[in-house]
Amino acid sequence: MANEAKAGPKASPKSKGPQLPVVLSANDLLAGDVVFLTATGWTRNPAEAEVAHDLDVAAFMEARAALDFKANRIVDPYLVPVVIDAGGMPVARHFRELIRQKGPSTHPEFGKEAVFHNTYAG
Repeated sequence: MANEAKAGPKASPKSKGPQLPVVLSANDLLAGDVVFLTATGWTRNPAEAEVAHDLDVAAFMEARAALDFKANRIVDPYLVPVVIDAGGMPVARHFRELIRQKGPSTHPEFGKEAVFHNTYAG
């Protein structure tokens, strides 16, 4: 299962490519933190992530991430299927990705939940 997540989302039986919409997630090479691709770069805040609603945008996001991977800025970039909640927040569909999105699960006061607490209020 971990290998599936690293390989990216599975295509639905009716179409080729990832389940849409998606965001692009990676790990910052120097900080080691989970980051999300935005229109202008990378952010720790998942609420700021660029959301791809079609395959062309998803492919463009992968190409942009590939450049940063080659430049040793990020590692392990991949598309993450999301749903958009009532507040416009892209929320990961898979449990593993929800954990990565929210930060450490042992002490939320030290993770992203502490920094972006309003993002996860609900």
